[in-house]
Amino acid sequence: MKNRLMCLAVVFLLMFVAISPLTAADEPLRIMWWGSQVRHDRTLQVIELFEKETGIKMEPEFYGFDDYISKLNILIAANDAPDIMQMGGNFPTYIDHIEFLNPYIESGVVDISNTDPSFIAITTLEGNTIGLSSGTNAPALAYDPELFKAAGLPEPSFDWTWDEFEAATLKIQEELGILGVALTRNDEFWILTTVVPQYNTGESLFLEPYRLELNYENDEYVAEYFRMVKRLTDAGAYPTPAQMAEIKDIEGNPLVRGEAAMAFVFSNQFVALSEAAGRPLKLVSIPRRYKDGPLSMTIMSSQMFCISKNSKQKENAAKFLDFFANNVEANMILKGERGVPIMRHIREALAEDLPYAEQVIYQYLTDLGREAATEILLDSPVQTQIRDVYIRLAEEVVFNRTTPEQAAKQFRTEAGAILDRYQP
Repeated sequence: MKNRLMCLAVVFLLMFVAISPLTAADEPLRIMWWGSQVRHDRTLQVIELFEKETGIKMEPEFYGFDDYISKLNILIAANDAPDIMQMGGNFPTYIDHIEFLNPYIESGVVDISNTDPSFIAITTLEGNTIGLSSGTNAPALAYDPELFKAAGLPEPSFDWTWDEFEAATLKIQEELGILGVALTRNDEFWILTTVVPQYNTGESLFLEPYRLELNYENDEYVAEYFRMVKRLTDAGAYPTPAQMAEIKDIEGNPLVRGEAAMAFVFSNQFVALSEAAGRPLKLVSIPRRYKDGPLSMTIMSSQMFCISKNSKQKENAAKFLDFFANNVEANMILKGERGVPIMRHIREALAEDLPYAEQVIYQYLTDLGREAATEILLDSPVQTQIRDVYIRLAEEVVFNRTTPEQAAKQFRTEAGAILDRYQP
């Protein structure tokens, strides 16, 4: 009788387990990111390693950038955000949906003992740590040294100027019949944010770091930029609007095919660019206005993984962030694709046997670090609207529908109006 009762108890227990709903801990951690195919492949390998070592299951989703933002916005609106989401400089738009890491750092779940305060500062706003940087990163121009040599040009130096850039771009087109540089209007707009401070007047395109107002009065800064774009486009040394439309990802960049000698990239894209090109490329800084003038470039966090405020598995999500930043084996898989890692022991481990492309990135950021500050950079909530104004006016300049001078004045007027309307 006793044995029968025990058997019945076991049966009822099994039935209860079978019909019980899954708890939050039983559900996989959902994670989303954007990037190239190289990033997708490496991140998936790291997720497999994390699952193996911790027993925590994960559910990955990955997209191109535009599709990622669209998907994330839909999920957040439906109160169904992933547990872990990749963020860039656009994170202020989502700040109300992000769980700050401070308590997980204080408890030791997220270990920051192997980094410096400055690396935590680039993902910290008003004392709140938003996420852990997936790596330091900076804008750059990638170039093919063999194409420079074929055009009879010396390789660009770290202190080169816009005049030298324009001369080299024209020379490449004249000698080789290819584009001097490949980039998009989005890239142009980013570069414009560095141009105004290079005049060394204390002005900048936006008032940093929140970028909620313009910080210059002289339209000539922007007009000269428009004039350079127009001159290079007219000479065939710079991509036309149609050619720009074809630059949809790193793998499709004209530099990859040898149809351009330079390309605007962020340093964390250089691995994918080099692998797609299949030949040695190098990095150089964005030009400056004067040889002895300010560079006006800032090292930044490439992206960071953040925890959703609505996640039911915040501690497990924090464990993944810690693993992603601190695990040596994981970072040997990632190979700094998102940027130079923030943890000292990871940089040391990678430095032991860096492939060529990673060596270029590390050296570039070392050189840049001598002049650039490491501080957080924020995108204005209306920066996309301002960028769209720039794109429209640049197209009008290129198609001779307006002059660079008129476009520069109109840009300041329209951008200022957008910011004024946004002011709380």
